[in-house]
Amino acid sequence: MPENRGETGKPVPGGEATRWKPGQSGNPGGRPKTARFSQACRELLASLIPGDPRERTYSEAIAEALAVKALAGNIRAAQELVDRAEGRPRQAIEIENARLHEAFERMSADELEAYARDCKLPDWFPRDEETNRDASGGGFAKT
Repeated sequence: MPENRGETGKPVPGGEATRWKPGQSGNPGGRPKTARFSQACRELLASLIPGDPRERTYSEAIAEALAVKALAGNIRAAQELVDRAEGRPRQAIEIENARLHEAFERMSADELEAYARDCKLPDWFPRDEETNRDASGGGFAKT
């Protein structure tokens, strides 16, 4: 029986210690793929503007308004249009630690993805065996 059973005072039906079996999710569907607000925005942007003589959608009108501002010299509007049409340019990251910089240069795409997802450096990355710190002097290496 769990240690806190006396604190809650609520019996568990069937005398089970937990509601979910090991490996069973309490939310099998997971988090919804889109939030309600995001979905509402998408629907509004795709809908026609009431009374618009050109029968434009909100998206079309907003894009046109941005284009007019960009042509008038508004750099922010131009940047927004380009980012939406071409995708944002990759951001450069400067790594000052030479050893870590070399490691990032050497990592494969899969290793970089694993590092971004799990903060796990590749097995080939040198570690200080005494402290199990990664050799970059940074955080602890996950093993």
